[in-house]
Amino acid sequence: MKLTDKRFWIFEVMMLLCGVATACVESLNYGISPFYLIGHLVAFPLCFCISGIAVWKIAKGNGVWRLIGYSLLFSTIAYSLFNIILYPIYGVPFDAAIYLSSVCYYALFSTFPIIFCCYAYKVITMKGVSTGQRKNLRGNLRK
Repeated sequence: MKLTDKRFWIFEVMMLLCGVATACVESLNYGISPFYLIGHLVAFPLCFCISGIAVWKIAKGNGVWRLIGYSLLFSTIAYSLFNIILYPIYGVPFDAAIYLSSVCYYALFSTFPIIFCCYAYKVITMKGVSTGQRKNLRGNLRK
């Protein structure tokens, strides 16, 4: 992973947009509360950014569905760790049912934004590449 690689930064921007979209979808579902929205607009993009680095290292050059699956998996793991760390800091009692429902709702609400952002990333990075070159790129990446 090179930090000068333009595709990496495009992917990270897509992950940030995915985090913001997930926060918006969750706030629309629960009703918009400014206190929770500010916290989610910080936590969700941070989790997606951290998971985007891991996904970039593992799923580089693979298909869009593998990219979506790894993004959902690693962002859910990052969010779970984030919850484990922040519950004791804020003094909230650590109830397993609340924790599991929080993680399940996160995975549920982030599914559509992840599909949209990963597909948009693949479309943006393949723009301007002819069909023959795409097949050649895919063949070279599988080897």
